[in-house]
Amino acid sequence: MIVNIYPSRWIVKDPNKKDEFNQDHQIMLVLEEDQTLVIADIHSDIPKTLYRQKLMALPPDEELQRIIGEVFGIEKPEVRPYNPNVELDTSALQGLKKMPVDIFHNDYLDEKKPAALVLCTDIRNFSGFLRDHDEGTVFKLIKEFTSNFLSCVNQFGYGCSYYKLLGDGALIIWDETNEATIQEALAVFDTYIEFLETDLFCEYPQLGLGGALVSETLYKYEISAEASQLKYRDYIGYGINLAARIQGLAQKNQLVINKALAKSGKIPYQTSEDPIIIEELKRLKGLKEEDLERLYYYEGKL
Repeated sequence: MIVNIYPSRWIVKDPNKKDEFNQDHQIMLVLEEDQTLVIADIHSDIPKTLYRQKLMALPPDEELQRIIGEVFGIEKPEVRPYNPNVELDTSALQGLKKMPVDIFHNDYLDEKKPAALVLCTDIRNFSGFLRDHDEGTVFKLIKEFTSNFLSCVNQFGYGCSYYKLLGDGALIIWDETNEATIQEALAVFDTYIEFLETDLFCEYPQLGLGGALVSETLYKYEISAEASQLKYRDYIGYGINLAARIQGLAQKNQLVINKALAKSGKIPYQTSEDPIIIEELKRLKGLKEEDLERLYYYEGKL
């Protein structure tokens, strides 16, 4: 996905010169992978490099204006983007349709999804990890966890309709429950558990992924935010409440499912009638009676 949110082409003008010979300079700004800032004149067909310097990072606007001024001998140059609009390619637009924030327009959804599929995940024993480790360790692990999880969703759950990070967990939704969407959800869960067990959580064996997968009714809606030129979308419904509550009963590397999904015949499962677990289940608020009878577990690869 390529999103150009920082324009590369700029117009440079000397505000102190008003005569007809005060021509605008067209430049390109590029920050290379090794943090080298390149300024090139693009008035002609072949860009001409005017400045090349390795920096620690892209400098703030004031410093960038000063550098450009030195290049052209202008004390306080007027610098503005050649094209002030944000440029998004097709893949970026498609990706935004699965996210909580999207580009503003006048088309807003109010849709009922009678058999949506909801995957809700969470790191087990993460509170203890936060308590026992410094901020550098915490930042390193959670960034690797979330970035790799999103990569996993984009690769194995490509057909999902929506995903959202929830701190040390995530919510992924498919608008329909069928064999294809179930297989995607299970592939995301199984693949990521395998990655955590063999890689990311090796140093922290107390950590693991738990979650819930449910098939239930959801409502998808969008609202406008005209001032920011954005719109926001979200889902509500019993299915999200159910997934969020019963996922807390999943142990490390365990995926619980609801009765409706278990009885669909599309997923291998086992049940638990352990009195202690059932008692914990019955303490959960806002659930239907059928979801309080027993706990269903996905018989996964691990």
